[in-house]
Amino acid sequence: MAFYSEVLSNGSITMTDNKAVHISLVCAICLLIDQGTKWWASDYLVAWQMTSYWGDLIRIGYTENLGVFLSLGASFTATERTLLFVVAVGLFLMALMGYMLRTRDLTRLQLTSLSLIFAGGLGNLIDRILNQGAVIDFINVGVGSLRTGIFNIADVAIMIGAIIIILATPIGSIKSAT
Repeated sequence: MAFYSEVLSNGSITMTDNKAVHISLVCAICLLIDQGTKWWASDYLVAWQMTSYWGDLIRIGYTENLGVFLSLGASFTATERTLLFVVAVGLFLMALMGYMLRTRDLTRLQLTSLSLIFAGGLGNLIDRILNQGAVIDFINVGVGSLRTGIFNIADVAIMIGAIIIILATPIGSIKSAT
């Protein structure tokens, strides 16, 4: 049986087994790269010391982030962080997986982008569970004072997935809430 034996004319995948294989492959690749680079960062990088590469375009250094994007929520109590960043994220990821498996008209590109978001979220959730609520971050990109926050490969997967899903969703298919 072909990998996508039932593909509609619009490119959407209809068989749950094929979706599960597709999601599993995307997630496995992302998680291996994400967790492997985090392992490398924790074993080989000096904590809280950034090293510049390529004319300071990229800085690499081990950090731990108790919050989310740009450390938002890092000042919450441990209980609040657990509820928001472990329990709520875990529930969101379960709902996202259910959506991916049950929605019949997702294109391969949409399924891939949602799988990237899922894998990135799962990679950071694994960190929080294994690392006392913190996520390992180690990459910073920028020019001069215009720089990103410090991030990891899971964050890259989430951002790429979000950008693709936005670009892969035709404007005409977005229904008005009114």
